Amino acid sequence: MKSAAELKKLVFSRFSCCFGELCTLFCLSVGGLSALVLAPIICVMQLDRAGLFDVDSGYISPEFIMVIITAVLIFIIATVAITPLSYGIKWYRLQQVRGNSVYAKSIFSCYASTGKMWKVLRINSILILRKLCVVLPFAAVSALSFYAAGVVDGVTDGNTAYYIMFFCAILLTFVMLSAAAVINSGYAAVPFLYAMETELSPAELIAESKRIMKGKKKYLSEVMFSLSGWLVPCLMIFPMMFIIPYINMVYTAAMNEIITNSHPGEAVHEDGSRNVEAPVSV
Repeated sequence: MKSAAELKKLVFSRFSCCFGELCTLFCLSVGGLSALVLAPIICVMQLDRAGLFDVDSGYISPEFIMVIITAVLIFIIATVAITPLSYGIKWYRLQQVRGNSVYAKSIFSCYASTGKMWKVLRINSILILRKLCVVLPFAAVSALSFYAAGVVDGVTDGNTAYYIMFFCAILLTFVMLSAAAVINSGYAAVPFLYAMETELSPAELIAESKRIMKGKKKYLSEVMFSLSGWLVPCLMIFPMMFIIPYINMVYTAAMNEIITNSHPGEAVHEDGSRNVEAPVSV
């Protein structure tokens, strides 16, 4: 398989063909994420001003509970609306990595068919549930470690024991999150496999992803770790608009390399491509 340096060279050669589109997609993603994060905060501030929710006393009115329920429903609806777009974006990146110049409007391809929309929603729902089954137990262990640190702080004099426990809780949380990420990386190929083989069922896509990711998690981790130096300029915020799309493209190139090398007996193009048909033509 191609090394990290070869993948970066490949991405650089393709970046100029879709630079504007990728930066636009990044801005749209950040805007949507910011709206989801800021909406609850703004809502609480307005409720506090209206007297429905007192931040200082912790008073919660029935109206506030209804707002929380509404916010959860809006989040679910937003997830349902965005999921087909996220699969379309992955298809677009995959084709660009493979040297296929496609129209940017193809990112909306999954919206063109109710059947395709329903299928990607089913796939995404199954993946979320499977990932939660891994994340939640680790999250519970992490929460218990922070709770234990609080108990230690309440029954001991001085802060030394508390700081030690708190540091251990942070370290354990990092380990838990890393372990969950490694386990869930077995599903990383699902969206890309769907982009190439839309006729496969969700169960078949998940099984195929787990199969081809066996022994490839280290390769994917090494490729992504080689990009860690690019995160330093992101501290200045503005460079993120250029760096994050580049990192996403390298990740896509690595996934393409893993997938194409998992089918050694299949005829592929020189760049590794097998299928350039959009999930639904637009």
